[in-house]
Amino acid sequence: MKQSRSKLGFWGASYVLYAPYVKRFERFFKDTKKDLAMSGLRVTFHAYVAGALFISTIAGVSGALAGFTWAFYAGMRLDYVLLLPVSSGVLAFAGCFTAFYFFPSTRAHSRGRKLDTELPYAAGHMSVLSTAGVTPERIFEVLAREEEGGVIAQESSLIVRDMATMGMDLSQAIDAEIKRSPSDTFSEFLDGFRSASLTGSDLNAYLQRAAGTMMLNKRLQARAVGENVGVVAEIYTIVLVVAPLLLLIMFSVMGAIVGTIAGLDVLTLMYLIAYLFVPVGGLVSLIMADQTVRKEVE
Repeated sequence: MKQSRSKLGFWGASYVLYAPYVKRFERFFKDTKKDLAMSGLRVTFHAYVAGALFISTIAGVSGALAGFTWAFYAGMRLDYVLLLPVSSGVLAFAGCFTAFYFFPSTRAHSRGRKLDTELPYAAGHMSVLSTAGVTPERIFEVLAREEEGGVIAQESSLIVRDMATMGMDLSQAIDAEIKRSPSDTFSEFLDGFRSASLTGSDLNAYLQRAAGTMMLNKRLQARAVGENVGVVAEIYTIVLVVAPLLLLIMFSVMGAIVGTIAGLDVLTLMYLIAYLFVPVGGLVSLIMADQTVRKEVE
C-alpha cells in the first residue's frame, strides 16, 4: 500500500485529496479540456482540476497568513487585521486558480510553435528512413527513440504507445494524434502520411515532397525575418544614432543664439537626450526586434 501511494505523484495525490470537490469546479475548466489534451501534460482532466485546487488552496492559505502577519506587525486596526488576511487569501487563491486555467492554452500554443519548427527536419528524416525501406510503424519508433528529437519525438512516442498498449493500428493511432496535436501543420502532415501509407501510394514521394515544401517555406520565413530585422536595424541607426547627434548639434547652435529652448536650457535638453531619449529608444528597439524575430526555442 505504501509503495502504491509513493507512485501516485503530485497529480494522483491531488486527486485523492480533492476527489469529492472536483466535480464542483470542473465547470470552470471545461473550456481548457481540449487545450489540456494538446498541451502534452501527461495528466487527466479530473487530476488537473484537483491539482489546481490543491495548489490554489496552498496559495490562499499562504496569502492569508502573509496578510495577517503584515497587518499584525504593522499595528493596523482590528478590522484591518481581520479583513486583510481574508482579502489577500482570496486574491492569492483566485490568482493561482486563474493561472491554472490559462496554463494549458499557453503550453499548447508553445508546443504548436515547436512542432512547426521541428517538422521540416523530421519530415526529411522520415523521407530518408522511407527510402531505406523502413515501414511506417517503424518510422515512428525511430523518431520516438531520438534522444534530441524534441517535441516530434514526444508526439511520436504517443503514437507508438497507442499502438503498443492501446491495441490501435497505425491509422487509429495517427487519428488520435491528429485530434490532440496543437499544430495544424503537423495534423495535415500526419493525415497525408496516413493516406499515403494506407492507399498504397508512394510514401517516399509524399515525404520528399512534404519535406521540400516545408523547407522552402522555412527559407522564405527566414528571409522575411531577415528583412524585418534589417528594417529594425535601420530604424535604430536613424533614431538612436543619427537623430541624437543632429539634435545635440541643433540645440547647441540654437542655445548659443537664444539661450533657452521651450523654456529649458540647452544643457538640460542634452541630458534628456542622453539619459532619457536614447535609453528608452534602445529599449523600444529591443522589444521590436524581439517581437520581429520568432524565437525558435521557448
